[in-house]
Amino acid sequence: MTSSRTRRLALGLLGAWAAGGIPDSAEAQDISARNGSTVTLGGRVQVQYEYSGREDVASSFFIRRAWVTMDGRLNDLVSGRVQFDAKGSNVLEAYLAISPSRSFQLQVGQFKRAMSYFWLAANSQLPIIERDGRVTGVQECPGVRGVCSFGQLTGSLGLDTYEPGLLATGRFGGGEGGRLGYRVTLTNGEGIDAKDVNNEKSASGQFSVFLGENSRLSAYAALDETVCEEDDETCWLPATGIEFESGTWRRKGPHLLANFVRGRNWKVGEDAQFKALQVMGAWHLPLAEDRSVDAVEPLLRVSWASTEDASGADVSGVVLTPGFMVYLAGWNGIAANLDLYRTIADPDSNYDDMEWSFKVQAFMFF
Repeated sequence: MTSSRTRRLALGLLGAWAAGGIPDSAEAQDISARNGSTVTLGGRVQVQYEYSGREDVASSFFIRRAWVTMDGRLNDLVSGRVQFDAKGSNVLEAYLAISPSRSFQLQVGQFKRAMSYFWLAANSQLPIIERDGRVTGVQECPGVRGVCSFGQLTGSLGLDTYEPGLLATGRFGGGEGGRLGYRVTLTNGEGIDAKDVNNEKSASGQFSVFLGENSRLSAYAALDETVCEEDDETCWLPATGIEFESGTWRRKGPHLLANFVRGRNWKVGEDAQFKALQVMGAWHLPLAEDRSVDAVEPLLRVSWASTEDASGADVSGVVLTPGFMVYLAGWNGIAANLDLYRTIADPDSNYDDMEWSFKVQAFMFF
């Protein structure tokens, strides 16, 4: 499908929804399809306002996301998904899923590689507006540019992005849902919609122990491949991390998510190192049922990251994000975040500035 046809389809779907032609989330959304399968149609629109503390950056309203999702199911064994960005016509997820049991599911296609659950959570669930803590106009982090943060490094280095390939996942062991879980991917390593440039593939794995209904400890590792600029040979780039979570998204009570990762910043050089730590806490507070607001959720995110520049010097940064989310109905609502960023190039440098960005985002999910 061409880009123009994709845009027309997306605009038609969104227009039909606005006119009432597509049922809302409280009604059935299944559509009969060929071969006896069903298709569930959904979408999300996120409208954002951003005001930067930098004088050279203008404040702006913009459409952050306008996504359309189609989930298809033939039977209990075979299903699939197509999700695309109606704004940019990019295919985000497109895969066939084969699910013979709870302990094993295989996806073939394009999906979110995502070693960390912080990136696996849908953006419609997160009270955090920008996972990378971006401050528009700040491009100081070596290799990945932007701000030095957990999300910026893992996202820009391809550890937590969409890629085509194979994914195996499942849970097993005792307990209602299985006390042990895994997620293993084999992908091109070249990013979204990209063909590989050699015969090697990037591998990543995430292994979890579920300590209770909503508590989990996970370890993850990746072995990325890229072509070295010096001799055009394949360079192998390891990354490892650990993650702890207590609580979950959109549930009453506290939610804590802590991540640590370290690896190679291949965008600087084959031997450049990086490490990053992030802790995010939120508290979901449901309100009385007779109110127009369903719940409020205050949050705080602290993210620290350090990496080497081309000269081998360390550059580190800290992002502090206080904010809150107001839920109006289901997953729809309004969030506000203040991202505060400080970077220090080295102890003798005069660069030690505080940058900030205030963001408000309206979420519409159907």
